[in-house]
Amino acid sequence: MRHDCCYEIIDIFDLEAYNKSMKKILFILFMICGLFFNIPARAQSGNIDTAILLSMMYITNNVQENGRFVYRNSTDENIRYSSKYYSSLRHAGTLYSMYLCEKELKYNSLKRKRILASDYFLKNYVQKLSNDKYVVVSKPVEEAPFLLATSGGAGLGLMALSNLYPEKLIDIEVLKGLGNFIIFMQAENGDFWASYDIKNKTYSNAHYARYYPGEAALGLLYLYDVNPDKKWLNASKKTLLRLAKKAEKKQPSEIKFDHWAMLASKKLYENPNNGLTQEEKSAIQEFVQKNVNAILPKQNMSLLSLNYGSFNGTRTLCGNATIMEGLIAAYDVVSDASLKTKIAKSAAAGTSFLMKYQVQSGKMEGGIPGTSNWKSKNSQKSDKEIRIDNVQHSLSAFINYKKITQN
Repeated sequence: MRHDCCYEIIDIFDLEAYNKSMKKILFILFMICGLFFNIPARAQSGNIDTAILLSMMYITNNVQENGRFVYRNSTDENIRYSSKYYSSLRHAGTLYSMYLCEKELKYNSLKRKRILASDYFLKNYVQKLSNDKYVVVSKPVEEAPFLLATSGGAGLGLMALSNLYPEKLIDIEVLKGLGNFIIFMQAENGDFWASYDIKNKTYSNAHYARYYPGEAALGLLYLYDVNPDKKWLNASKKTLLRLAKKAEKKQPSEIKFDHWAMLASKKLYENPNNGLTQEEKSAIQEFVQKNVNAILPKQNMSLLSLNYGSFNGTRTLCGNATIMEGLIAAYDVVSDASLKTKIAKSAAAGTSFLMKYQVQSGKMEGGIPGTSNWKSKNSQKSDKEIRIDNVQHSLSAFINYKKITQN
């Protein structure tokens, strides 16, 4: 199904009649026109509205009757995946992006499916740990070596579920319990244990991911939106200030870009009552700027490249999408005008790259495959794989890019 009414420019990448060399020539001419005739970034990057609608359509088409997502698909109809493997954290992340459509764009077409998928998540992955703590579990066989709960998972759970509370679709005690678990997992200096072994009732660093602190910080801020207890805000600030402290003496080349920490920093900055001192604001701002300066030099900005806008060393389209999410979030935190300009140019190129490789037609329309090599004759199974989080992260990037082009 096409959405021609949503196109604002001709999408040259969707014309199958052009061969690869003609596409390359047209792409270069298109970008040069943008540079010399000052075509707005939104036009240069293609039709962002169409990309959003395609992503939304893919997600809604892959919510099953019970609320579970189809976790993996392929652009090759002969490839089938087992439904045994799943990720509770990626389920939560997809709920988060579905809600962004409502919150940021006022698009409510996903709401019914979002509530259905939220109910599935609550019933299958949110468990009571103690009188005042709830956890998001990662299950054996599906994704984890044993039944465990992660600090990042609780953060993602809060991002996914806090929006249910204003409509009384969730008990506030569940949300507060997830927040209490995050604080339980946090050390005095702001660091986190990665996971908690539920059977043995012990902290663990199994299933570690460096994104967990940023996910926890952002989740606490979403909880603070619906339950304004200062302990959620303070725990989030402690997390971000700890990340800033650890990055303080590092050179940009030593920084590993953290998109969730960028998103959390942006949300903290948006709150006029965040309680940050000027020194704390400067520390977080410096942390964000270091992340930006670490990742920008890795972007392919050569007009001669078919992968213009991609990031060197980041092979997957999902990985590129997460970088876009973080960079666009950083745009609202950094104060340096020249750096803002660089971020805006980077975001235009990066979203253009993602849209170029989004599936435009067929059963997988709107999907984001594994890599930009998915159409190639020598593509591998992993190149063609469409995981639900590929689409989720791309959709979130598209939504936030649309926002900065409107400002």
